[in-house]
Amino acid sequence: MAHAPTVLVVEDDLKLRALLNRRFEAEGADVLTAAGMVDARGILRAVKPVAAVVDVGLEDSNGLDLVADLAADMLVVVITGTRDPELLQRALALGAVDVVFKPFDDRELAIRVLARLGGVRRGSVRGASVCLERAEGRTLFCVREGREDRLSMREDQTLTMLLERNGRVVSRDELSRAIYDEPWDPASRRVDALIARLRGKLHCDSCGVQRSLTTVHNAGYRFDGSIPSRD
Repeated sequence: MAHAPTVLVVEDDLKLRALLNRRFEAEGADVLTAAGMVDARGILRAVKPVAAVVDVGLEDSNGLDLVADLAADMLVVVITGTRDPELLQRALALGAVDVVFKPFDDRELAIRVLARLGGVRRGSVRGASVCLERAEGRTLFCVREGREDRLSMREDQTLTMLLERNGRVVSRDELSRAIYDEPWDPASRRVDALIARLRGKLHCDSCGVQRSLTTVHNAGYRFDGSIPSRD
């Protein structure tokens, strides 16, 4: 099974940002969202997505400035409400693979982006056996791949909280207080970035395991499943 791709959505309109977040998750992606250039750069210091959807008209910057930085490392699609041929030409010249004009169909956008990445919907592989195990030293081990992913201390603390609350939501504020010893700041993306890193280690590509770490809109995160211990 293909690894769920991580997609960064940079959009300053809250409703559209939330819509794209839900849509890309529904289509099988792990999603990070940023309200502008500053948020996006903070996320990129911690996580390297494989694709980005960037609005040109950001409140804190021209989104094309961000496109120039991202295009060398990932697939970039620009969204804009301005039907300007010069903007289209410049975005493509900076490395964007496509420019989508508003209004657009959110599902079509997500499908187009993920198709370029070879993305697959969650749960598309069935009947695969579990091969991720938790061991001493904050390790996740996948015997079929011979892969050993070591968790950081904060990743391990987060996983422990999610396992203890299995099937129930853990809020961002609870995570922030437990992991960073301070209330959650909506302007900070570090809890989201931490979850994205953990998601990446809860996959076992060759054995078809994809743990369900779900973002619950306006609530927090929920983990469904278990991590066996290894002797």
